[in-house]
Amino acid sequence: MRGFIVSDFSDKFPAAIKQLASWLKESKLTYAETIVEGFDHIPQAFLDLFEGKNEGKMIVKI
Repeated sequence: MRGFIVSDFSDKFPAAIKQLASWLKESKLTYAETIVEGFDHIPQAFLDLFEGKNEGKMIVKI
């Protein structure tokens, strides 16, 4: 059995970044974000993160 270590493929990073950027530009990749506004909401956003209330990245906009 062999684990997967990203750094084992560091020589492929430039090609991968180019391909991923192309797919993103062509809307072949999608992503989701949950954006919470306000410094005062940081504690609740943190708790919500662990309860699975976010979709994609949890971002707190200050």
